[in-house]
Amino acid sequence: MIATTPNWNAKNALAAKMPIFALTLAGQWGTSVAYTTHDLARWGVTGYPAYEPWLKTPQGASQTIDIVNGSSSMGQLQCEVVDCGGAVRQLIGTNVLEGSTATLLVGYPGLAWPDFATLHTYLVYKIIPTDGYTSYYFVCNDLQLLEKQTIYTHPENGEELCDGNPWYLCGTPAEIFQAITLFALGLSASQIDRATMTDLDSASEGIFAGFRPFQFAITKSFEAKQWLETQILKASGMYQVVLPNGQLSLRCMHAPAAGPTPVFAFTQDNVIGLPQWDRQPICNQMIWQFDYDGSQYGNYETFLQATSISLYLQGQQWSLQSDGLQTELGAFSYAEWVSEKMFARFAGVAPGIKGGAPLLTLRSMFMTLPVWTGDYVSLTLPLMPDITTGNLGVANRIFEVVDRQPDYANGQMQFKLLDTGLTGQPAASTWGSFVLGSSLAY
Repeated sequence: MIATTPNWNAKNALAAKMPIFALTLAGQWGTSVAYTTHDLARWGVTGYPAYEPWLKTPQGASQTIDIVNGSSSMGQLQCEVVDCGGAVRQLIGTNVLEGSTATLLVGYPGLAWPDFATLHTYLVYKIIPTDGYTSYYFVCNDLQLLEKQTIYTHPENGEELCDGNPWYLCGTPAEIFQAITLFALGLSASQIDRATMTDLDSASEGIFAGFRPFQFAITKSFEAKQWLETQILKASGMYQVVLPNGQLSLRCMHAPAAGPTPVFAFTQDNVIGLPQWDRQPICNQMIWQFDYDGSQYGNYETFLQATSISLYLQGQQWSLQSDGLQTELGAFSYAEWVSEKMFARFAGVAPGIKGGAPLLTLRSMFMTLPVWTGDYVSLTLPLMPDITTGNLGVANRIFEVVDRQPDYANGQMQFKLLDTGLTGQPAASTWGSFVLGSSLAY
């Protein structure tokens, strides 16, 4: 969820409201500027910085998650600022703004500036004029842009990665993610969500329970984002989320130990129309490759969800490879655990889910803006079919937000909500508590 204040929440809950957007730019040229969509003084905003009301209402930036593949799209925010009297032209002509921090905020008339909520914190990627040069587009990308770098050298000695100078990495997914981002890419600790990563590794969550399943000997150059997604996140049922404050964070398909807790309730009072339905592909066969020796994988394991294959008379294979999974570090048990969790969500035989996991596209009112990618939300709609009973109407069904598409200009939001049978799921157990039987074979 976006961090908000009680004053902001009260304004956001009103049926009639006028959002005020603000774009602030701060960074390497030693100063900062702010552009707003309305005159703050005229609309009773207090405590504001120096600003110019030249910003057009932005479309907003989106993020899409693919849980099964451990990937996430890179968000892009495009803000148009009117070039009043050539002031913007002068700013970009005399300063280097690319790489600076761009923050988009939203508030309402009568609020204090500190009550404005942060929507996106991105990096300025490029600045281009519009046709006629009457305004400029500030095109900004999220912090995953920095992960698109290719890493050539060993972060500990600065020498080129090679067979004679390998970089050894051992740990949990969160630990390796931090090693890549902090040491190899040089990001600061404030740019990653270390609190969440510590929680993922905690004994109370029971995800890794003290195991360090990955050990890499990296001898070749690699692109950080692609490597993290294919080698770590996909093999762990995890994915990246870029938080409103710009931090890189991780989410796991394994629900929190306390159980999935919705942070927002979608109802007919804030939803526009009925959701559109789709289904995720069924995943009931997982082929793992591990014990990499530098040229080939020494172990192959296949896990089957027999009940799903028998029920649908078809097998949908999912291939996972990781150079860092090693038998002596528990690779087989880890692959078994991840497969079981994946089957529980995507094999189509979990309690209450028949067929591929439902994926709903839902349009909603502007008041739902605080909902963020990776959140758990509930849905109550009396006119939507209940797939668990065949009856009409669902109540308090839990979904995971895997796509967020804001439409700030039209005052609407669009989300994609994934249902993988989390409703009514009890608090999670610790490592190794699942029961193997006829449902899982290998």
